Amino acid sequence: MQSRTKRALWILFTTLLLAALAFGLGWSKLFVLESLTINGTNQIKLIEAQLQAAESKLVIGQPLARINPRTEENIVTDLEWIASAGLSRNWWTGRVTLHITPRIPIAVYVDVIGDSDAPRYLAANGVEFSSPQSFSNLAKISIRAKTQGVRREIANFVANLPTEIVSAMTGLEIAGDDVVVMETNFRNPNLGITWGSRNSAADIEIKGRVLMGLLALPENKKITEIDLSIADSPIVK
Repeated sequence: MQSRTKRALWILFTTLLLAALAFGLGWSKLFVLESLTINGTNQIKLIEAQLQAAESKLVIGQPLARINPRTEENIVTDLEWIASAGLSRNWWTGRVTLHITPRIPIAVYVDVIGDSDAPRYLAANGVEFSSPQSFSNLAKISIRAKTQGVRREIANFVANLPTEIVSAMTGLEIAGDDVVVMETNFRNPNLGITWGSRNSAADIEIKGRVLMGLLALPENKKITEIDLSIADSPIVK
């Protein structure tokens, strides 16, 4: 009987302790947000406006336990120019840090603009976006039709390109019959590369290897064009 009483008292004590801790973390002023730091971008005002519009919990004086890092990160990454966001809390100092990783473009659409008349950029992973920041010295993408389908095709194509080819790209367009034509700085003057049409990820991988193999040959040092439409029968000029 005494053992049962002790166990009941212990359970009651534990329950009260947990309730007190929950209250202390979630409702009292013991652990609250004292300062918010946003780093990784100079667009602080835009981030703050986004948080405010979404009724973020990142407000000075807010109990830290009520702040859900995943929710706050998702609010920020709703901005298409942000690749990722990470939030960390210091329970003892009340400092919260929000680290922003902006998207970095490798190309810009020369004939497509967004709703706010801002340029549309393309990241190396195929994501299309507009940015409050301006960029220069990017590869230029020209397309014969401004449809989402054509732009998706270009995005998928770029996302499957090897890094060394993306780095050398200075221009890209989809010409007649959906043929992908690329300008690169592999050679001086620029080297033009025709990739053919309807390239799958496997096609791009194979053609990429063929391209790098052709560029490594001494006899191809002065070529200005490569046609990879048929991977096993490339044409160099």
